[in-house]
Amino acid sequence: MKLKSLFLSATTLFALAAAPFSVSHALFDKTRFVLHLGAAYYAFHRWDLKPFQKGQFSAGAPGRVGNIVKAGAALLFASHEISVARKIASTSGSPLLQKLNAGMNNLSSEMTALGTQLKGGQLPTGGLEKLNADTESFKAQAAAAGQPIKDVKAAIGNF
Repeated sequence: MKLKSLFLSATTLFALAAAPFSVSHALFDKTRFVLHLGAAYYAFHRWDLKPFQKGQFSAGAPGRVGNIVKAGAALLFASHEISVARKIASTSGSPLLQKLNAGMNNLSSEMTALGTQLKGGQLPTGGLEKLNADTESFKAQAAAAGQPIKDVKAAIGNF
């Protein structure tokens, strides 16, 4: 009797502990989506948009070629991260991610094309401005879907 009671208790505890794991990784879809999309935005913003706005891609700018190559690599990375986020959104059951997935098609294809051009040393003048406008459009679409995207500066403390 004691062994049977112990077995039932152990089985119940195991079932309760394993229940959250029986659900697929869909539990963290929004978190994974945000992490990949955030990495893409950071790479684009840090290595492409800011240097472009500062004129670091202009003819005669110091380190121009290196900055263009870094920008191309950053755009290819960002394109990859957006592709991963799109895959998460398309397989998710979340209505919010399903809405946002449609707006990411344009971002991914433009980042890939522009990244290939930048990595090859070509600098299309309006490409980064158009891509920035598309990111702003995506932010507006997310806000309309009920999930505003805000830039948040995170202070990094001493470790």
